[in-house]
Amino acid sequence: MKKLAIIAIGSMLLGFSQQSSFAQSCGTRQLDPEVAGFLKLIEYKDLSLEELRNLPIERIKYPSLPQFPYPKEDVKRIKVTKDSIPVLVFNPTHEKNLPIIISYHGGGFISPLVPGLEHSLWLEAKTFKSIVFAVDYRVAPEHKFPAAVNDSYNAFKWISEHGSQFGADTNRIVLMGNSAGANLVAVIAHRAKRDNIVRRIKLQVLNGLPGDLRPKHMEASFSYQQNATGYFQTKAACSLSAENYAPGQFDLVEVSPLLTTDFSSLPPAVIINAEFDPLRDDGSLYAFKLKKAGVKVWEKCFAGQIHCLIGASPNGEAVRAYEALVKAAMNDTFSKF
Repeated sequence: MKKLAIIAIGSMLLGFSQQSSFAQSCGTRQLDPEVAGFLKLIEYKDLSLEELRNLPIERIKYPSLPQFPYPKEDVKRIKVTKDSIPVLVFNPTHEKNLPIIISYHGGGFISPLVPGLEHSLWLEAKTFKSIVFAVDYRVAPEHKFPAAVNDSYNAFKWISEHGSQFGADTNRIVLMGNSAGANLVAVIAHRAKRDNIVRRIKLQVLNGLPGDLRPKHMEASFSYQQNATGYFQTKAACSLSAENYAPGQFDLVEVSPLLTTDFSSLPPAVIINAEFDPLRDDGSLYAFKLKKAGVKVWEKCFAGQIHCLIGASPNGEAVRAYEALVKAAMNDTFSKF
């Protein structure tokens, strides 16, 4: 028994060592003042995993986000594939032959595409001079894995085949995901590779990637421990999302894409991490595996920021740097085709 305990402790320490080698402090552990102000404004309070489990799921599923107006003629609301997957198509300029951004929202696999996200999607279309197709995939706990993956992948295939009907250039497709959406983007890229259609994807943008949903990974990851509480996205919230989304299936590569063994021949990637994000080292490790396989990666860890740059000023330095990085990657990858 004592020997087994020593082996177990050794394995745990090895796990911490492996994760720490990819850890990105990327700052001096000074929270950005604007982000600190945001957390104070919303009266942020950590909840334990048990407290989160006891909340009515509707409170998690439908966050009360502010809704900012935008011209309603700039969006089309459609349903695609035989499963009638809702997709919002944003084209503020009403121009044609624009690149396609297929956007997958966050929300821990639990929240749908709520109205409070629409203005930011409209802004993305303007910022990146693209037509944004925002996919409202099915969410947990009503629809567990693989519903979100299947919806996301089937919507990608449909848009890549029919996007020209909306004036978009199907030869320039970017997959863009935040948080849970970043997980889906990673999975879509691997599945597209398996199905020999990965060339349709010119770039993937992964912001705040949950790459490994296994509980033992969350215990071994340095950034999960360092940022477990206090910074909006918590370890407890990640655990709740995982157990609602894919209970008992965390070892599958389409749930935890970091477990994939072959990262070669995937699309170029932008990997966005934040210093105070529990998921920071997932993104760092994913970038490492892509680069090791010969995939071009633009990677940045934002000092002083929290998960997905939440709370950063829309016109601030962090958001401008993020937008510049994505634009540079888009220009680079599109120039090669």
